[in-house]
Amino acid sequence: MNIKSLFFALVVGSLFLGGCQNWLDFDPTNAQTEDTFYKNRSDAYMALIAIYEPLRSDYTHSYHPLAMVSDILSDDMYAGGGSASDMLTWQNMARFRAIADEDTPRAMWKKNYRGISRANMLISKYEGIDFMESEVKDRDNFLGEATFLRGHYYYELLRFYENIPLILEPISGEDWQGMQQADPASVYAQVAQDMLDGIELMSESTPENGRLSQYAAKAELVKVFLFYTGFYNQSTLPVADGSSFSRADALAMAEDILNNSGATLMQNFAELFSIEGDFCKEVLFEIPFVDNGSGDWHDAKMGNMQCHMSGPRGYNSVNLLKGGWGFGIPTKDLARSFSHEDQRRTATLLSAQELMDAEGAGSFEASYTNTGYFAFKYSTHADREPISGSVELNWAQNYHYIRLADVYLMAAELQLAEGNAGKAMEYVNIIRERAGLAGLTSISQEDILQERRLELALEGHRYFDLLRQGLDYASNKISVTSYNMETNEDEPAMGDVGMESNYLVNFDRTKKGFFPIPRYELDLNPEFNQNAGY
Repeated sequence: MNIKSLFFALVVGSLFLGGCQNWLDFDPTNAQTEDTFYKNRSDAYMALIAIYEPLRSDYTHSYHPLAMVSDILSDDMYAGGGSASDMLTWQNMARFRAIADEDTPRAMWKKNYRGISRANMLISKYEGIDFMESEVKDRDNFLGEATFLRGHYYYELLRFYENIPLILEPISGEDWQGMQQADPASVYAQVAQDMLDGIELMSESTPENGRLSQYAAKAELVKVFLFYTGFYNQSTLPVADGSSFSRADALAMAEDILNNSGATLMQNFAELFSIEGDFCKEVLFEIPFVDNGSGDWHDAKMGNMQCHMSGPRGYNSVNLLKGGWGFGIPTKDLARSFSHEDQRRTATLLSAQELMDAEGAGSFEASYTNTGYFAFKYSTHADREPISGSVELNWAQNYHYIRLADVYLMAAELQLAEGNAGKAMEYVNIIRERAGLAGLTSISQEDILQERRLELALEGHRYFDLLRQGLDYASNKISVTSYNMETNEDEPAMGDVGMESNYLVNFDRTKKGFFPIPRYELDLNPEFNQNAGY
């Protein structure tokens, strides 16, 4: 099945697997219902694809591309946009003044619980699905993927909200009333359990483009381990069956990925974010997007919204970038972190001067919190310009959620923590060599974090890397208490505009780095408590 067909199935599946809502008030004679569905392999496949669908849902009530939302909270990106009130929910979020009534916190919550609801439904119906003898492999794969994806969605909720309800069965009628938030440790334990259970069943190779193998699940479980043990200052990650997932377990899993997954680094870093980078050998967990010519602004979009949001405002060139909305402006601090020899810089961001020097380039409109730099990894690349439908909805660039380079650097952290500095340095230098940089001759945790910043910049990982070092560390990196509006000699002249106060950021430690619980959920569930600081 090609990727366009897969996403057609995603949309079809989402029509009747949306959770607990009553979509219709009558009984259509040609519609699938819960009683007539979940019967065979075909039904199970459609239900599985519907679980995948929220991964690429960048719009529910509000725009919320995962990588961009994460990076705006970090020291790598400002919100940007047209003004201080453009996407006010993002402007507030970027300054740690998010409000429970705003769209983005509710959108992220809804997106992930939509995936959980669909996973719970398929898992609960699985014993009653009739697979033929020739479909045993699919039977295991489908259940493994569904179970892993439930863990993935819970992990997203945990690292954005922390205090969430744990729901493992389909909800019907008034079952939601009286629901309470669970202890975060117990939800993390369920995440670990789901991922471990999923790994046991999932295929060692990707079943088809757009679906995941056990190595994607292993990579994310290592990521969960590092975040949980770092943020909560724990030595192990709990598992729901009463066991624990240790640092040695995480290291063994990372080594297994490096040695046995078949994933390899692309030789040319820049190609990762070109057309050649989609479904390449380096990406373990890929979220696909397609250009299906949609002009419909409901929330079942198939294009990568981050691309249009990142594109420079009012800009157009022949073969570089097309115009966009000018959100997600890279910070000068990030730009200054790259050495001139680092080949990753030009694949990660562009200067205003580089935009103006492009073939056929016109002018551009400076964004709010303009710095003279623009994101380039996920943007309005001219060779991907949609040819039909609303251009904003149809950027067909896949999001690389976890790459092999990420695993090398996670393995380096784990090796260093185990006292294996030589192995840690070896892994970091593999990444530096591709970037055209000399190898390190000594290694520290800070060295690895810096390499993660440069390698994975604008891919949505920096904020959580900072949080897991502790709130003091995160505050020191993220807070901007003063801002120099002047540019260095070799920096773009079309840089900072407006007032110094536009660029100041106060990381509010009382909020622990989390979003507020959406007001809508608090109103529906009187047993819920708002997160600290809100």
